[in-house]
Amino acid sequence: MPTQVVRQRARRYAAIVALVGLIGFAWLPAPGGAVSRSSALPTAYVTNSQLNTVSIFVGSTFAGTVQNVGSGPTGIAIDGASSNAYVADYGFLNQPRRTVTPIDLTTGTAGTPIRVGTGPHAIAITPGGKFALVTLQGTASHPGHQVVEINLTTRQVSAPVPVGLNPESLAITPDGTKAYVGALSSAEVTPVDLTTWPPRALPPILLSGTAPRAIAVSPDGSRAYVLDAENATIIPIELATGAVGQPVNLVCHMQGDPGCTPDAIVISPDGRTAYVAAAGSGDAIILNLPTLTVAGVVQTGGYPDAVAQSGHWLYVANGASNTVTAFSGLRSPWEIGGVTYPFGIAVVPGRRPGSSPGNMILGTLPASGSSGSAAAVTAHPEPFYGLPPA
Repeated sequence: MPTQVVRQRARRYAAIVALVGLIGFAWLPAPGGAVSRSSALPTAYVTNSQLNTVSIFVGSTFAGTVQNVGSGPTGIAIDGASSNAYVADYGFLNQPRRTVTPIDLTTGTAGTPIRVGTGPHAIAITPGGKFALVTLQGTASHPGHQVVEINLTTRQVSAPVPVGLNPESLAITPDGTKAYVGALSSAEVTPVDLTTWPPRALPPILLSGTAPRAIAVSPDGSRAYVLDAENATIIPIELATGAVGQPVNLVCHMQGDPGCTPDAIVISPDGRTAYVAAAGSGDAIILNLPTLTVAGVVQTGGYPDAVAQSGHWLYVANGASNTVTAFSGLRSPWEIGGVTYPFGIAVVPGRRPGSSPGNMILGTLPASGSSGSAAAVTAHPEPFYGLPPA
C-alpha cells in the first residue's frame, strides 16, 4: 500500500481518536513495582501519535508514560547534554499543531512547548546538543515544506528554510555542519548548511521516481542511505560529491516477497549494520554495510513505523498492532504493549557494569540522537549483529 495512502488513513483514524478525547496517562510504575535500576538496560522513549503522550520502556518492560505532550506527537530526539527529549507535535487531520515539546528525562515531565510552525514532523539534534532541526509539513491550505532550527538554550527559532515537498525525514552529519532532508512528495534530498543562522538550503539531490521516506547518515559522515517507499529500495548517496548510487531492492518477508514499504532506518555506531523497518510486510531487515546485502529478516508487529538501536538492543515501534518489538542480543524478541499508534523512538543507553546507581529513566550515558536514529554511545562495546534465534 502506498505510504501516502497509509498515512492518510492513519490521520483519519487519529482524528477519530482525538474526538474520543486525548487522555494523558499519569506516570505509571512498571508491572510489579517501581522501575528497576538495572546496570545494563537502555531506556526507550516512544511517541504515541494518536494521543498526547510518550511511552517509556526500560529494557523489555513498559515503565510508564509522559503525559501532556502536544497532540499527535511524531518525531523525538534526545539531547544528552541537558538530559531532555524534544518531541515534534504534529497534530491530527484538520487539527495541526505548531510546537515542539521538551521533556525532562529526570522527572518524566513535559515542559513549556516551543512554537516552531505548522505540522512539525521529524526532529534531530546537532552533536553537542546546542540546536535542533525540525521539518514542517504544514497543511493542505498552508503548505510547509520547510525546516527550522531551534537554539535549545535560548529557545529562539530561526526563519523557515524551504526544502522539498512533504519533508518526512532528516539526518545530521556527525560533525554537525549539514543536515539532509528527505522530501516524500518531490523525490529529492535537500542538503542544509547548519553553519549559518538561519540555516541555508543547498541545491537538492534529485531521486527521480522515488518517495524518500527515511534517511540515515553513516557514522563517518561519508554516505547517506535513503529508503524509497515507492519502489522498496535503499539508495546510497556519496555525500562528498552528491553522487547517487544504484538502488538496492529490499526483500522484506521471510518468503522473499518484495514491496515492503521501507519506513525507518538506523545504523549501528560502528557503521557495519543497518536496520530497516518494513512497514508493508511487518518485518525488520538487517543489512550489511556498505555492501547493502541482506543479512537477515526478522518478524515484528503490524506496520513498523520506527526503529532504534543501542548496544545489543533493537526496538521497533509497530503502528498497526500498537506494540513495540524489543530484541536483546541473540534472544527471542518481546512484543510489548503500552503504546497507541507508536511513531518515533529515541533511546538512552543503559549503565556500564560497575557504575554507580542512578535514575534509569535518565541513564548515565545519554547521547544526542534523532527520530529513529541510534544513540552515539552504547551500553555494550559490541553492536547488535545478525538474526536473533527463534
